[in-house]
Amino acid sequence: MAKGHVIESLVSDVEQLMKLHDNALAEVATLRAKNEEQSAKIRTLQTQLKEVRNELKEQSLRNAIGGATANKAAAKAQINALLREVEACIAMVSKRI
Repeated sequence: MAKGHVIESLVSDVEQLMKLHDNALAEVATLRAKNEEQSAKIRTLQTQLKEVRNELKEQSLRNAIGGATANKAAAKAQINALLREVEACIAMVSKRI
């Protein structure tokens, strides 16, 4: 009889472990879905941030060009910085080709 009781106890323990495993798998799936949602939100916000920064740069440039002579020097410096950035991008693309 003792063997039967031990076997029943082991079966019960295994069933409990299987339920815990199933619950853990369900939780992992839920967390992965939430993670993907958050990653998508982050990508969207990063894109929006990049767009706002570009708009700010453009607005600063427009203000500098349309403003006084002192602002024109700042605009020229900004344009030169943008050209250097474009040249750096072209150089990186050329290295990949």
